[in-house]
Amino acid sequence: MKKTVSLKITSSQYEEKLQPSGEAFVRKLELEDSIEILTEGTMYDKNDALYILYEESKELMSENIRTLLKLKEDTLRIRRYTADDDDDMDMELRQGVRNITRYKLPMLASMDIEVYTNKLEKNLNEEGYGTISVDYRIKFDKIFTRRNILEIEVKPA
Repeated sequence: MKKTVSLKITSSQYEEKLQPSGEAFVRKLELEDSIEILTEGTMYDKNDALYILYEESKELMSENIRTLLKLKEDTLRIRRYTADDDDDMDMELRQGVRNITRYKLPMLASMDIEVYTNKLEKNLNEEGYGTISVDYRIKFDKIFTRRNILEIEVKPA
């Protein structure tokens, strides 16, 4: 059964820096960018997976872009696509697994990105309400590496 849900999605991007600590180094995260989206979406179960579909906000200049989250067992799949059903991104996040996917940037060519998931946690009740959080490292080609922390809070609308 489909139901309307309220979503609070926070995506924070960090640069990882090594700082000396005695005879070793400690990995420190410096916040570069953070976005919070408050929106409504549709949630439903299908084939033992939880799906959440929402449209991205006009304020983020992402009009006509839909995002589909699919949570099944220990995997979160994030699929972003435009209204004409062109895939902009199809990313699979599973703790301890490295994936390579294609990512399409507006008005630019698509590029390969490498994603390594450090941690995926879900704290959802039987109705699907609660939180999903994922910590992952993203590498664009060989030139840009960042650490991302994505928090998704799902509440009744």
